[in-house]
Amino acid sequence: MGFTVAVVGTGYWGRNHVRTWASLKQEQIIDRLIVCDLDENRARDLAEEFDCEWHTDALTLRDTFSIDAATIATPTPMHAPLAIALMQQGVDVLVEKPLAMNEAEAQSIVACAEETGRLLCVGHLFRYHVAIRKAAHMIAAGEIGPVLHIESERLSVREPRPDIGVIAALAIHDMDICRDLMGDTDPEEIDAFSLPSEIEGIEDHAVIHMRFPSGTCNNPLGPSAQITVSWRSRVRGKVRELRIIGRDASLHIDYLDHTGLWLHNHPDNIRGPEWGGFGAAPRERVEIEGGEPSLTAELRAFAQASQSLASGSSLDSLNLLAPGHIGVVGMRLVEAALRATK
Repeated sequence: MGFTVAVVGTGYWGRNHVRTWASLKQEQIIDRLIVCDLDENRARDLAEEFDCEWHTDALTLRDTFSIDAATIATPTPMHAPLAIALMQQGVDVLVEKPLAMNEAEAQSIVACAEETGRLLCVGHLFRYHVAIRKAAHMIAAGEIGPVLHIESERLSVREPRPDIGVIAALAIHDMDICRDLMGDTDPEEIDAFSLPSEIEGIEDHAVIHMRFPSGTCNNPLGPSAQITVSWRSRVRGKVRELRIIGRDASLHIDYLDHTGLWLHNHPDNIRGPEWGGFGAAPRERVEIEGGEPSLTAELRAFAQASQSLASGSSLDSLNLLAPGHIGVVGMRLVEAALRATK
C-alpha cells in the first residue's frame, strides 16, 4: 500500500495536520492517509472532506491499516501513552508540542524511541521556518555581529486551553527558537511573570526573560531574550514576530511571512542620530526562495526521514531539526519558567 500515515487527534491543530498531509499526498510524498479521532462523526467528516480513510481507535491503527508513521495532535495528557504505544508497535511518530505534560514524562517517550529504534520527532515546527534557518546562518556567520538581545511576541485572542497555559502552549516555541539561534545553548537564567486565566492553574499571559552564558554568539556578557505570549491580545490581535538585535545589524522576522526577513544595518552599534534620526535603522529585504509554511516543511521532513529509516538509513544520519530530545529540553524550559512565576 505504499507509505501510510495516520493523524491521531483532529481538533483545531489536528485538522491542520490532516489538511497538510492531504496536500503532501497529492504531491505523492505519502500514499495513504488515515484520520483517527474518538469522535466518530468528526473523523468521518474530515475523511470525507480530505478524501482519506478514518478510524476511531489509535491503538489498532497499525493492525488495521499497517501505518508506517503517525502524527499525534491530541490533548497533551494523551501524548505520552499514545506515542509509547505506537512506537512499541513499530510506528514512527511526530508528537505535537509540548511533547508531554512534564520533563519526566517527555524523557519516558524518548527512552521508548531509543529502546524500539523508532523515529521520534516533536512539533517544534518553527525550527523549519525558512526565515529562522536563514537567521541562524547569518548569526553563525557573524553577519550581524555579536548577538545582544532577542525580542519575541506571540499574541492572539482566544479562550484558555483546559490542559496547558500560554507558557507550555506558546512560549515553548519561542524559548526553543532562542535556544536554537544561540547554537542550541541552554540559558543560564530564566525569570517569568504570568497572569491567571479564569481556569485554575492555567495562565493566559506571560512575559519571560532569559539570559544566556557569557561568550554565547560572541557576546562576552551573554545575550538576553524577552518573550511575551498572550491569549489576551485584544489590542493587537494575532502577532507572531521575532527581533534579533546584533551589534552591527538587527533582524526582523514575521512568522506569518515565508518569503524572507528584514535586515536593519547599524554598523559598530551606531545610534539613531548617526543615521538621521531616532527612527528605525535603515532596512533592506532579504528574500528567501523556496519557502513554504512551517507545518508543511515539518511534515515533509518527517515523512522523508521515516522513509529513509525504513530504507536502511541510520537515525544518526537523518540530520533532524526537532528530534525527540528537543522536546525534553522544551519541557525543561517550560518547567523553569512556570517555577519562576510562583
